[in-house]
Amino acid sequence: MRQPELLTALCGYSRSGFISDLLAGITVAMVALPLSLAIAIASGAGPTG
Repeated sequence: MRQPELLTALCGYSRSGFISDLLAGITVAMVALPLSLAIAIASGAGPTG
């Protein structure tokens, strides 16, 4: 029986790798959220919907 890919990927995952991935995710969110709001406003949609 084959193992799920997630289990094989997590085999070598360390705490420092998790912290790096977490900081990268926060950085991407900090850039993507204001950018998506700016695109919505520029296209005529309001920031609330």
